Amino acid sequence: MRRVKALLLLGPLFLAGCGGKAEAPSARDDAQWEQAMTAGQDSFDLGRYSVAITQFRKASELALMRDDGAATAEAGYNLAVAQLAADQPADAVATIQTARQAAMLRGQNGQAAFDLVEAAADYRLKQLPQSVHLASQAMTADDSAVAARAALILGLAADEAGEVSSLQQANAYLQGIKPPLSRSVEADKAEISARTLMANNPAEAAQLAEKAANLRRDDAAYRDMSRALALAATATERSGDHQKAAALWARAAQSAAMQANKAASTDTTTVAHGAFFKGGTRTAESDAAQWARLAGGVSLHPFADPAKK
Repeated sequence: MRRVKALLLLGPLFLAGCGGKAEAPSARDDAQWEQAMTAGQDSFDLGRYSVAITQFRKASELALMRDDGAATAEAGYNLAVAQLAADQPADAVATIQTARQAAMLRGQNGQAAFDLVEAAADYRLKQLPQSVHLASQAMTADDSAVAARAALILGLAADEAGEVSSLQQANAYLQGIKPPLSRSVEADKAEISARTLMANNPAEAAQLAEKAANLRRDDAAYRDMSRALALAATATERSGDHQKAAALWARAAQSAAMQANKAASTDTTTVAHGAFFKGGTRTAESDAAQWARLAGGVSLHPFADPAKK
């Protein structure tokens, strides 16, 4: 099974079981397909999302040529996740819908995983009702990894949409997951719990949001970390500690600004061979600007070379 680690809101997923009886020859056995999938995975792991997108698109087309439904589902899923990581949520929605249709034509499902990716993309696009609907469906998946990540997306989208019952549903699912838990799931639990407590107990919500931010930092999930810091700032502001809230917003803003800088940076070797980007900067730049305003103003690039300012 070839799958990418879906960053930001998604975790490692498997679209189909591995093992069991030997499979019929398919695009999995095609050297070009294998090469494209491996190159896509390696590029994704390095944050070279444009390269990953190119390779997964090639793999998707090769799978269609072979009329291989399973390989089409895998490559299409990976392509959509790479587009989401590159801050191209609209493209990710279009890809996952195409992959869903192509897989169904060939007797493949992967419905829950497709729902999960589309829900995450819709959340980025602020299509909140659709995100809530798809995440709710994905949360019923037999695959516990899919269901757990869907619960996070459901909680985020429901909170932003003001759908209290869906937020509580997501929280109940996450709180019911039995240990041992990964740092990622611990962070998801803390963040969604903080969102459920925001209205009635902002002080506790702030503590949980900061816990989530610390866990995200340890996982190097910086986009999610900055979101949790901003959530902690909101809760702290509602608790009446305006100075600490401003500090938390400033920290979130500066982290997001550095993320945008890193996403915009290029690799000279790769550039020599064509266009390259490590990810979109629009979301991070927008978040940084918003949080900086809430902080009352903060330098987003304090260590920048004065000669380049």
